[in-house]
Amino acid sequence: MKLEIEQLAAALEQPLPGLAAQKLMSPSVRFTGNMKYDGSGARKSSVLILLYKKEGEWMIPLIQRPQYNGAHSGQVSFPGGKFEQGDRSMLDTALREAYEEVGVNRHHLRFVRQLSTLYIPNSNFLVYPQVCVTHTVPSFIPDRREVEAVIEAPVRYLLSPGTVRHFTRTINGTRVEAPFYPVDDYVVWGATAMMLSEFLTLMQPCPLFANRQSHSCNAYNVPECH
Repeated sequence: MKLEIEQLAAALEQPLPGLAAQKLMSPSVRFTGNMKYDGSGARKSSVLILLYKKEGEWMIPLIQRPQYNGAHSGQVSFPGGKFEQGDRSMLDTALREAYEEVGVNRHHLRFVRQLSTLYIPNSNFLVYPQVCVTHTVPSFIPDRREVEAVIEAPVRYLLSPGTVRHFTRTINGTRVEAPFYPVDDYVVWGATAMMLSEFLTLMQPCPLFANRQSHSCNAYNVPECH
């Protein structure tokens, strides 16, 4: 286990691919809201990308949000939330939110690195993804006010090029085409898929996943809707 964790950490310490990797999973239109924000005043938030081994596979947890009156109602995301007064860092935000939402104990985690930030135009958040790894299998305790379900996704499965699919939907009157990761019966798309794409790009050369092909997908590269 110790050797595998070091291999994961080494893969994650490569130079960040940033926007190029995020765009691999970008929807054709990223802004479908009714209010256009000034991104220079974006609110800060942070999410946790947690690596753990379960039944021989390295996994990451995602959550499905409950239905509510908001921009991310019912969506699949990483555990996380907005920076609050009292948080010492963006990592502290991610760890606090992960504990509140799914009961992840920060004392069992090893921080590896922060990935590239991503702006979410519909809710005016600038997200700071934090990657951690643990040698224990987390016992998830979802807060039902914030989490409808915990979704465990195998990294090897996500890296397979055959995993990525596409949908076309009309969202707030705008036609949106988007790549997504199907995990069980859930659709992982949008900002979460874009952050996940950068993470998976870093995972590609890791020897733990050497028996699969490269993660790749066509980017739409279409401007945001104004």
